[in-house]
Formats: sequence, C-alpha cells, structure tokens
Amino acid sequence: MNGLQLITEEHIPLLQDFLTRYPRRNCDFNVTNLLAWGTIYRNHYLLWQDNLVIFNPKYQNVCFPLGDNFTPAELANLVRLFKQEYPEAELIIVPEEYYAQTPELDNYFEVSDDRAWADYVYEIDSLVKLSGKKLAKKKNLISQFIRAYPDYQVLPVTNDKLDALLRFTYKWKRERSAEGIYLMTELKAIENTLAMWDILPCEGIIICLHDKIAAYSIFSPQTPDMADEHFEKFDPDKKGSAQIVNWETARHLQNRYKYLNREQDLGMEGLRQAKLSYQPAFLVKFLSTKLKA
Repeated sequence: MNGLQLITEEHIPLLQDFLTRYPRRNCDFNVTNLLAWGTIYRNHYLLWQDNLVIFNPKYQNVCFPLGDNFTPAELANLVRLFKQEYPEAELIIVPEEYYAQTPELDNYFEVSDDRAWADYVYEIDSLVKLSGKKLAKKKNLISQFIRAYPDYQVLPVTNDKLDALLRFTYKWKRERSAEGIYLMTELKAIENTLAMWDILPCEGIIICLHDKIAAYSIFSPQTPDMADEHFEKFDPDKKGSAQIVNWETARHLQNRYKYLNREQDLGMEGLRQAKLSYQPAFLVKFLSTKLKA
C-alpha cells in the first residue's frame, strides 16, 4: 500500500511528536506500547492528510488518526483505502470525545464499545492514601509487608538491572506455569521493552529484599497528567508484594501526574476483579467500528 511503512526504533521521534500534539488516554497510543507490542505485530504507519495513522496488519486494525483535519466521511474513505489491500480492515480506538462531538460518525460506521479493551484509570493520590473501607485490605497488606520486611528498598530500573529483571520475569512464568497466547506475547513485549530501554521514554521501580527482586513495575508518560503502567510483576510468595509495588509506584509518580492508567483486563475475570478492587476513577472506552455498506 502506497506510503505504508513498518514502525521501527527510528520512528520514535515521529510518534512522540504526534502524541505530544494529539495526546490520547488509550494506552494503545503510547510510544512504549507502540514499539514493545508493535514490534511483535509488525505495526505500520501512514501519513494521511497531515495525520498519523497506525495500522496493525495482523488484525487489519486501522487506529483512529492522530491529528484533527478529517471528517467522518474522510475516515470512511480512509478505511475503504485500506480495504483495497486488507479486506477486513476496520477503524478502532475512536476517542470518546470525537464520537460525542461528531454524532454523524453513525452515518458511516457502526460503533461498539469493547469492554475487554477498556483502560482502567486511577487517581494517583487515591492509590497512595488508600482511604476508605473498600481499600482497607490493600492498606493492611502493605502494613504487613513493611512489618515483615522493614529494610526493603525501592530502586530505579537502570541498565545494570535489566538482566536481573528478565530472570525474575522468567522465574515468575516458570513457577506459575503461565501459558497462553497473551502471556507469551506479554513476555516478548517485556523483552522488547528492556532491549530498547535506552531509547524508550520508560522508567521503572524495583522492590528489593536483600539484593533479591520481590516485585517491579515499568511505566512511561501517557498524557501531560497521566502515566501508563505497562508491566507489573511480583513474587506471590512474599505476602503484600503486589500491593507494595502498586503503592510505591503511585508514590513515585504522585508529584508528577494526577492519573495512572493500568491498562486493560482483556476480558480475564481474575484480572478484571483485581483492577476493579482498586476503585478506578474512570474507564477509557475502547470504541471499535464497522464500516457501513
């Protein structure tokens, strides 16, 4: 297809430019995710009417353009353009505000809300304070962890710790017998992220007990007031490790961002319950479409 190019590391400045000018709350529109996961799916991009369009050829998904100079009719023409080579191509991740302000989108597309791909967004202050009865158990588990491991350390993720993080991740997968397409793909995305650590806008923290990793998280900017947590792993044999890494991540980000996006549950019931248990401030909808005939 004319103008369609594979996204590589050299396109990070291009992605950052568009995402700075047109920030989106959906975690799919994040430089780290576009490289770490996009490398797996061989995501491409297209410059179209001075807008940036991300395309996933595996699933034939046309991501809503990063830009502002297009109408619903032009979006329909964009999808038709892709359909010439990719017959199943459809437009995804329509921003809620665009749909609300442009109801004529319904004239061209059938719009649906895919709950499994909605992002969970939390107020960082709430994750730090853990106030109220619904979060009391989280707070208690953190207190238990601190009492059990009063000398635990919170260390930044740096180049000299990347191999140790990978070993911890492989150990987590092996001991949990974690299988399935998503988990295997996530493992590859973690490998990609750590391999590109020097060029991605990532940060991370490690919960360390006597020079051993108990948990870690990796995150990066999403919008001016929101960070996105990409990965979080913990040792379930260390009671409270899941809660302490969440709490310390929030404390690390507290004075820089208002919100933390902890991404989707992918329709996994256990993951959904875990994310809901932290009382999200709101969900960012994942609006998919189907082009009308």
